[in-house]
Amino acid sequence: MLLLLGAGALWFVESRGFTAADVWEVVQPPPPEPCSEPDPTSDGCLTPTALRLHDAAVARHADDLRGISCWSEHAWNPSSDHPAGRACDLFPTRAGRFPVGDELDAGWAMATWLRENAADLGVRYVIWQGRIWYRGSADQDGWGRPYTGGGVYDPTDATGGHFDHVHVSVRR
Repeated sequence: MLLLLGAGALWFVESRGFTAADVWEVVQPPPPEPCSEPDPTSDGCLTPTALRLHDAAVARHADDLRGISCWSEHAWNPSSDHPAGRACDLFPTRAGRFPVGDELDAGWAMATWLRENAADLGVRYVIWQGRIWYRGSADQDGWGRPYTGGGVYDPTDATGGHFDHVHVSVRR
C-alpha cells in the first residue's frame, strides 16, 4: 500500500512539472539567495539564480529582445520580485505597445522557452499576454490562467497585462 501511495505521489509531482529536486526544496528549503550580483540592466542587484536566467535569456533570445529590465525599486508594488532581485522583464517590442507579427511570435518563443526550461533556470512563474503560469501548476485554456493584475496592475493595459513584455520570476 505504501508503495502504491508513493507511486501516486510521484506521478502527481511529475505531472505538475516538478522534479525530485523541487520536492526536496519544499521538504528541506535552502536558504534564500541574497541580492548580491550586479544587475546588468540597472544599478541594482540580482540573486545568482536571476543573473543566470538573465544571461541565458540574453544568449538565447538576443536577436528578438528589444530590451530587458530586471532590478527595480517598484515603489508602487514593493512585494514584487523586482526589488528583491528575483525578476526580469523581457521585451520583444517597445514598452507600452501590444506586439503583433514577429514581435508577438518572439514573445511566445521567450515565454515557452522559460516554461520548458523552468526547472533548470529556477523559474517560479511567467506572465505573458494576460496569462500567468506557475511552475508546477495545472494549465487552464492551454497556457496558465488569466492574469488579473493582483490588484496593482490594469490587466487590459499593454504593460499592466504583460502584453509588451514577458515577466519571469525565479524561486531564489
